[in-house]
Amino acid sequence: MRVKGILTTLGMTGALGASLLLGAPSATADGGVCNPGCEANVEFKSYGEIFTVHDYASNGVGTVGLFDIKRNGVWVVYDDVINAKGYNAPPVVVNYEIAEGTPVRYKACQHNYSGAYDCSDWYYDKA
Repeated sequence: MRVKGILTTLGMTGALGASLLLGAPSATADGGVCNPGCEANVEFKSYGEIFTVHDYASNGVGTVGLFDIKRNGVWVVYDDVINAKGYNAPPVVVNYEIAEGTPVRYKACQHNYSGAYDCSDWYYDKA
């Protein structure tokens, strides 16, 4: 009886841990993120360091992917990739050369020539 209770407790603890981990963005997996309305979307593939900026809304507003790297313990602006092609055009794709294992972060925003707005939270990854 005692062993069964321990196994049940361990199983519940494992399930809780898995659900907490699944809810958090991965620090090392390729990923992507949308702004709150999902008009703007960015994706990053660590193999090849490919950054893609999509425009998913026909609203007359461009999108921008903000991309930073961590250098000497500090986040540094690496690139702001603007997609002003419009909804019906292909995404903007950029191929970076970043050292393997370098921490990166990125976010998706709508963009007009006054700047970025309506952005997602930062998504953390590694090159």
